[in-house]
Amino acid sequence: MNYCDCKKSRTNSFTVRCAPVPLTKVQVKGILQRFHTNGDRGLSRQEVQNAFNYLGSHFPNWRACRAFHHADANGDGYISEGEMDDLVEYVWQCGYTIN
Repeated sequence: MNYCDCKKSRTNSFTVRCAPVPLTKVQVKGILQRFHTNGDRGLSRQEVQNAFNYLGSHFPNWRACRAFHHADANGDGYISEGEMDDLVEYVWQCGYTIN
């Protein structure tokens, strides 16, 4: 899923540079669902933090806190299926990529 730019060097070998490709919202949702490991009422803050860590966030705990601020509409400490779209939108707007 990477866009690669190939250039031939003076030694007849190729140098490949791949540009990062932004994640789609479908991919973001799939990643978040992968971290919902216990099957309870929704994604916990720890599960969201683990997802941000997987995505390469430098501050996954802070990102998880911000994500809950944006997506946990009822304030119960879980991201339910009804709140998932808001979480996906927040994560997608953070601009994570596939390298």
